[in-house]
Amino acid sequence: MPFYHVSIDTVELWKAREDQITAVIEEALGQKVHCLASATHSHNCPCMTTDDAYVDYVLDIIRRGVTTIELKEYQDVRYVYHYDYFDQVGKSRIQDYTTPHVYAETMSLYGDGQRLLTFLIHNVHPTTKELGVGDFTAEYPGYCIAQLRKEYPGEFFTFLLGPAGDNSPHFVRHARDYEEMIRLAELLRQEFDRQLQMQRWEDAVPVDSRMEETILKREYKNEKEGLRIPDHPNEEEQRMLDQLAQKPGSKTRRPRVLREFETVSEYHLAHLIWSKDYSMIFEPFELYSEYYGAVDKKKCSIISISHGFEHYLTGWYLRRWSIHGTLNQFSDEMRRQMWEILGRWSRQEPVE
Repeated sequence: MPFYHVSIDTVELWKAREDQITAVIEEALGQKVHCLASATHSHNCPCMTTDDAYVDYVLDIIRRGVTTIELKEYQDVRYVYHYDYFDQVGKSRIQDYTTPHVYAETMSLYGDGQRLLTFLIHNVHPTTKELGVGDFTAEYPGYCIAQLRKEYPGEFFTFLLGPAGDNSPHFVRHARDYEEMIRLAELLRQEFDRQLQMQRWEDAVPVDSRMEETILKREYKNEKEGLRIPDHPNEEEQRMLDQLAQKPGSKTRRPRVLREFETVSEYHLAHLIWSKDYSMIFEPFELYSEYYGAVDKKKCSIISISHGFEHYLTGWYLRRWSIHGTLNQFSDEMRRQMWEILGRWSRQEPVE
């Protein structure tokens, strides 16, 4: 069955939307497909949960675009995966803490010796500009994709965001404008480019792909659970709290009819296995980077499908103050289950 991945410039992207996207692709192609959708975490794009007009627009773009894709067959399909610690674009935004888990990753697919497609993976918030500025932009991902396509004509690039709940450019950026976005994005592009130039066909691994899924039931935390919160936030977090309290809106966008924000009672996780040595886990939370401690990083990438305040899933070791940690609603048992699922899938063990 064909596999499709759709990357959308938005923040919230629920399973129901992924199901709609899958149905649109199947209708357009006249066949069943596997489809996984993920969000780039663009703060300045319409919401795929509450903005039905935007959802209809995106679905129509996908419907018209998918039929124009020219499919090619290859006898020998392989991949090359590489990752490195990379904190030049962003670090942990938790005060007095340095995360050991911030990575730039490239996973490239080859057909008959030719590189065709590269997944660009990074687990730092791709957000530099002020909230509510009104520009329709994906910031880092869009820049990196555009520049790499120029450098490698004929190759396709797409972006996946890793567990970036606590990783942000807050403490490395010099400003919150377009020029600073370009400066930081160029640093990330250079790292992606370095990894691409290291690739060799001799190192490529034959693809033996399959996909499996599981469901995580939602559990709320009880009154005894919570974070160890210091007396006050740091200056950057206080500024964000003040900004959020003001609820700034874009003056450049026309008012849109939005419906009430959704909640769900269960979360769907997908495991895309490329070989016995590497797989991608697509999970629907804005996980803290701490969850990379659950997996064998050499054999696994964690991909965040959706983001936003309702989705923050902090770990239980990193109990530092953050505006996002205090918004976490989920139980310690739910965190434990997520940790175990990630670990077992990264070792390619079954998950009940």
